[in-house]
Amino acid sequence: MHDQSAELTALPKRLPWHGWLVAGIFLLYSLGAAFDYAMSFARGAEYFRASGMNEDQVAYFSQLPLWVLLGWTLSVWGGLLAALALLARSRLSRPLFGLSLVGGLMYIVYTLVLSAGREAMGDVWFMPLLIAAFTAGLILYCQQLQQRRFLV
Repeated sequence: MHDQSAELTALPKRLPWHGWLVAGIFLLYSLGAAFDYAMSFARGAEYFRASGMNEDQVAYFSQLPLWVLLGWTLSVWGGLLAALALLARSRLSRPLFGLSLVGGLMYIVYTLVLSAGREAMGDVWFMPLLIAAFTAGLILYCQQLQQRRFLV
């Protein structure tokens, strides 16, 4: 005889409402970050000025080292892909959030430890730390969802 109850319990569960909410909020944030990233490269100093940056800030953000830009790239695009993966209930969301966190930490090390980024960022200097903490929380959240068979 074929045991259908064992098959049913092996199937992944539907994503709970809070999974949709969390993924949706991070997707909206990530779309904004992706827009900012694209405009920063497409328009550069002109975009920075239009965003309200002063000349010192424009100079700082126009001269980030390549490895910092790599970190920013990993953070932005890893986060966007992670949010999409979470909406698709994919277990890839967790390593993608991890990739985003690594990129964010690269950016944080440079801006808050190795350079005058804190001064350049002004009143919002803490935002990369807040985003990194939220991303770390999303890694743990995805781990819980995966353990409870919400992610496949």
